[in-house]
Amino acid sequence: MKNLSSDELIPGILPKLTSKEWLEPKPVSFIEALAKEDIDAAIHSILYRENYVIKELDKHVQHHDFLNARRKEILYKRWVDHVADPLQKKIIEKVCSYKKIKKRRQEELEGFLKHVNKKGNAFIEHYDPKEYDPFYMTKEDPNFLKAIYIQ
Repeated sequence: MKNLSSDELIPGILPKLTSKEWLEPKPVSFIEALAKEDIDAAIHSILYRENYVIKELDKHVQHHDFLNARRKEILYKRWVDHVADPLQKKIIEKVCSYKKIKKRRQEELEGFLKHVNKKGNAFIEHYDPKEYDPFYMTKEDPNFLKAIYIQ
């Protein structure tokens, strides 16, 4: 650190020091000597150093906030690319396939109505054994679909 003479300590004008010199702790004797010569210059020196430190900390905090915001943006973009978009595509496919299901359901209903109009009924209790007999196998083989216990 440079030794400052009393000529360099003009009130209102701060000495030209590097940032490292400003941040280095000054010995108490330097501040006392400066305060004895000119209290205003000592106060300005201390306030200038505090303001410089505050500005540097503020820059660091703003940079840190910027990096955090950027990190959140990147995470959100990755989430959208890997989770939200594929899920949205699957949802859209299912919603669009509902139209196909609705169309098929309509066709099946039309087929059922044609059958009812042709036969006159379509109930389980009313069946035509010539056309279809659900009890055919039980009449042919009484043991059909019965559990057999073998020792």
